[in-house]
Amino acid sequence: MLGFLTCSLPLKASETADLSMLLHQLEQVSPQLRVDKANIDESRAGIDKASSEYWGRITLYGQDIHYNNNRLVSPLAPPVNFSQVAVDSNQYSYGANLSLPLDINGKITAKVHAQQHLNEASHFAYANSRLQLFSQAVFLYRSLQQLSGVRDALNKQHQALLEHYRVTETAIKVGRLAKVELLRIKAEIKAVEGQLAAVNGDDARLRASLAALLNQAQYTKLIIQAKTTPTPLTANNEKLLQQRPDIQRFNRLTKAEKESAQGAYRDWLPSLSVQANVAENSGYNGDGSGVWSVVGQLDWELWDGGRRTAQINQAHAKIQAVQQQKVLAANQAKAEFDAARAGWTASQRQYEAAQAGLQAAIETEKIQSDRYQNGRLSSVDLLDAESALAKARSSLSSAIATWWLADDQLNLALGKEPQAYRLQAGNSQ
Repeated sequence: MLGFLTCSLPLKASETADLSMLLHQLEQVSPQLRVDKANIDESRAGIDKASSEYWGRITLYGQDIHYNNNRLVSPLAPPVNFSQVAVDSNQYSYGANLSLPLDINGKITAKVHAQQHLNEASHFAYANSRLQLFSQAVFLYRSLQQLSGVRDALNKQHQALLEHYRVTETAIKVGRLAKVELLRIKAEIKAVEGQLAAVNGDDARLRASLAALLNQAQYTKLIIQAKTTPTPLTANNEKLLQQRPDIQRFNRLTKAEKESAQGAYRDWLPSLSVQANVAENSGYNGDGSGVWSVVGQLDWELWDGGRRTAQINQAHAKIQAVQQQKVLAANQAKAEFDAARAGWTASQRQYEAAQAGLQAAIETEKIQSDRYQNGRLSSVDLLDAESALAKARSSLSSAIATWWLADDQLNLALGKEPQAYRLQAGNSQ
């Protein structure tokens, strides 16, 4: 049995607005989703095409036949003397023909049902592609949130170092500190600036990937850090995994192939059709002659050289292939859920550790700052405390973003959209 599902505390609108807008925009502009929508339209047309066979065909025709051999237009046996030849070498006729299959063997019905299942499968293919795109988008966005927290912490550390640099310069001038203290601060400043450059480089790379995903030239929106955290909801419900669109797609493909197999079986049965014909004939004397006919035709093909047997075998092979693909998809879904659940738990613990680390770093920095103000601590030790505080703030911000990413991935593993998308969708209704 699966352990638990998750839902999350209500997010602040400012924390979800950009991500929600991004996901809804992605849904509209993605070329992949447009391809899937075109496949839906194609499969829907396939249903109409298969259903049209119920209504048969009406054909208008005209014939102009010219014979060049007297044996085709004259009697071949006595009596040989006719006052008028019964037929002429030039024959003209025009009219309409109606052919209506009665589908007593159910072959047309099997085709229609197969197309209906294929149409449903194309809808699930679209839903699965949509979730896959959402997974890519939330990974990039949450990664940008992580970098945003790291950048903020580094900027604060950089500002503190610059302030220390100014204070140390003054202290060196009056002879209170040695110049080596200033060199240490310079080295710290350069190290932080190097880290900021690396963060900015990663930020540019992630924004470029996000812009490509959105089919845009660039993505320049400000990233708002998450402050709230997910919370678990205990619920044992393994059926949700079976409702994932990728698994449902294979269910529909299996049904479509089974209907194709049924169609191959039904091709062994007799077929019945009705044909009606209305014709106007003109011949040797130019006078018209209207003729109509109604024909009921029963066909039963007894030998086809193995064609129908091959079709049945082919359909069964496809059924086996699709069923095995479904097994693979189900195993993958279970693995994704287990990994997402483990990641969610690990992210929760990482957040709790980061939160405790931040509290400890705040207390340490406060104590060290007081000692420095009282002249009982060197600037080097204070710098170490401030650096630890900046790293603790960075770790906490990253832990929140990582936790939300794990929550998004858990929802996606269950075949559900990220919470930000669903909240926005609910608000728009």
